[in-house]
Parts: sequence; structure tokens; C-alpha cells
Amino acid sequence: MTAIVQSIYYNQAPSTLRREIAIMLHQVWPNDCPMPGATIPEAHDKELNARSFYSIIDGKLVSYAGVVRKTIKHDEQIFNIAGLSCVATDPVYHGQGLGLCTVSAATQWIEKQENIDFGIFTCKPSLSSFYNRAGAWSVVQDVVLIGSRDDDALSSESLDVVVLMRLFSEKSKGYESILRNTTINLDFPVGQFL
Repeated sequence: MTAIVQSIYYNQAPSTLRREIAIMLHQVWPNDCPMPGATIPEAHDKELNARSFYSIIDGKLVSYAGVVRKTIKHDEQIFNIAGLSCVATDPVYHGQGLGLCTVSAATQWIEKQENIDFGIFTCKPSLSSFYNRAGAWSVVQDVVLIGSRDDDALSSESLDVVVLMRLFSEKSKGYESILRNTTINLDFPVGQFL
């Protein structure tokens, strides 16, 4: 089954689409994502200006991936980073390649952004091969990702996830030595993570 992957900035998406995203995220992660009621739960923090990639079949949202961006400081260097967030496919449509197409489109968009130094995010170890197939994302065993330096901050170690990374800019490739064998701080509020 094929579907065309569409894209829009999440902050500009109509409330109907944001509601569909929230419903699907709740279906996939019922314990982590609240079901929308009168208020639609935000899938992405407004400040991250997420880009949404999604597929619709027969008028129904069936696959989703968000790309969030921010600027971080690491080892006295400033980097613009991007990461995949809220990647999900409606369970009814699993195994049809929709997630691969959606993540591939999101990754291609990141690749085309001139101001992104590197991409980084986490996933369950069992999903790492999916992200490698969909966008050549590689597991970096020597990198720990932390949400912040706060005591209660989330980290790739505490969540038992793997860190995926791709270097895009010449700057990040030149600084690869400081981006490996290290801990990278996302400088997020407590409770947020990639």
C-alpha cells in the first residue's frame, strides 16, 4: 500500500491534523500520550518549531514522524541539531512500509537543511535497524544523550535506549572527535528528551 508523505510545520498544522496526530500517538503509546479531549495535547514544544511528516490513507492518518531542531553548546562549540520525534504508525497498518517512507522523507528533509550540523535521537534497541534502513541512522555506542544536567533529567542510559546519530555539516565532521566518546546535553526542561 502506498501513501504520499506530506509535510507541514507542526505549529502551522490545522487543529484537525494535530488532533489526529494526538489520537494516533495515544494508540501507539497509551501510557505516555494522553487521549485528546477538548484540549489537544501538543506533540511538540512550540519553541522547537517541529516539521511534521505524515501519511494519510482513505482520509485517515496512518504514519507520523516529527523533526525537532535546536541549538546546543557542546565542548565550547555551538551546534544546530535535529532529531526525529514521535515516530509512529497506526498498528493496523504495520508491516506495509509506511513508517519507512515517513522516516525516509523526514531524514531527507533534514539532509537538505543547510543549517543542521548533526542529527541525534534515541530509540529502543530493537528499532535501530528500522532507522538504519529508513535513513542511514547509525547507533553510536560511545555517546550518552542527556536531557539536561538536572538530577531528574532523562538520559539514554536511564531509559535503556540507543543513541542514533548522523553528521551532516562540514563543521560537525571536523569536530567528530568531540562528538564521540562523550555525553551530549540537549539542555531541555526536565521531562523532555529525543
